[in-house]
Amino acid sequence: MLWLYQPAAYCLLPTTYCKTMGYDILSKVIELTDSTDALEKRLKDVANLLAHSFVFDQCAIYLLNQEKHILNLTVAAGRKKGCKAEYKENEGLPGLAIRNGKPVFATQAMPAKETWQGVIDKGMNGYKTIVCYPIKDDWLHGVLYLKNKRKKAITHKQKRLLNVITLQLATAIKNYQCIVNLKDINTKMQDMQARLVHAEKLLALGELAASLAHEIRNPLMSIGGFAKRLYQQLGTDSPYIGYIDRIVKEVARLERLMDRIVHFSRESRSVFSVEDINGIIDEAITFFEEDFKRSGITVVKELSIGMPKIEVDRQQMRLVFNNLMTNAIQAMTKGGVLTVQTHQDGNWVVAEVDDTGGGIDPKIISNIFNPFYTTKESGTGLGLAITHSIITNHKGIIEVNNNIGVGVTFIIKLPLAGKEDRILEAS
Repeated sequence: MLWLYQPAAYCLLPTTYCKTMGYDILSKVIELTDSTDALEKRLKDVANLLAHSFVFDQCAIYLLNQEKHILNLTVAAGRKKGCKAEYKENEGLPGLAIRNGKPVFATQAMPAKETWQGVIDKGMNGYKTIVCYPIKDDWLHGVLYLKNKRKKAITHKQKRLLNVITLQLATAIKNYQCIVNLKDINTKMQDMQARLVHAEKLLALGELAASLAHEIRNPLMSIGGFAKRLYQQLGTDSPYIGYIDRIVKEVARLERLMDRIVHFSRESRSVFSVEDINGIIDEAITFFEEDFKRSGITVVKELSIGMPKIEVDRQQMRLVFNNLMTNAIQAMTKGGVLTVQTHQDGNWVVAEVDDTGGGIDPKIISNIFNPFYTTKESGTGLGLAITHSIITNHKGIIEVNNNIGVGVTFIIKLPLAGKEDRILEAS
């Protein structure tokens, strides 16, 4: 006796064969969903398998965006016609399946209709048989949407098989999301660990710096004082006046260095106030106006209008932009372009300082925020360390976008006023 498979009607194959075919489909679905491919590739393979095995003209899988409550089309197999890009969580047959918590089996005599039992769904247009399964376990993950141009019956065993398949899809999606979340958490933990190591390093170096600054300052003041007295006693025609003048200038430079070390290492009381970041940046640019002209640097300001306020210590934030602009000037000794931008990104106010000074050597970029690390002959290695410390104390983030051969961009992110609890004692 010859058995023929008729997809538009009930299964006419022997029961044993139908069971075997069901196990084969389920086994293949498990194999596809458990692969190491990207989630979209796995779902695409499953959609192709289901469209072929159950003989549907279209098989689409929509995944739920939990925040926006929207079902987004992730993959589709078969015909593209009538495949909507997205559904609201309560829209169409997918919304009905979600509300009822169970699959929807819809058939209609006219394929051009877009309404079934009062539910409007433009995705039904052109199809007579529609099957819509919620993909869920303890949580809703999405919807499996099957369509056929002709009327076809879905057997009880096929329905049970689709139930198991959607449960397997839910498990695969949840596992994938767990892996993504774990990777994200691991990345954040590594970043936090690096920040803690850096903070401990700064603390140790700060204590050492404070101790050294105290020990050096007193004899330095004596040297400077006696050198000035000698300078006053010697005439301008003395052959030693040049040496004395050099001593006085070098002592003054060391005193400035000591001041910066003390500022970096000591505990300072921050005075927070609600400020406009554009105003702080304008002040810094004005302060360096003559330096920009002498160095042949063109300043481009792209400051967004109506920026939200930030809660900062204004003087410390001025120091941040002063340090960044000083670095930019030193990097662009032969002229260039300094671009300063501001914009809002969610709960962050973002400022970007971009120069065309050729970028930072990748070998040293991991050290640029370390105190006393510098590649400049006259540098102290404290500018960026102080900048990093100030931004961190303001609950902000500082990032570096290094473009070798072109320039470097420092990106500062500060929380909106009122978005963070302020700690008035900052170190």
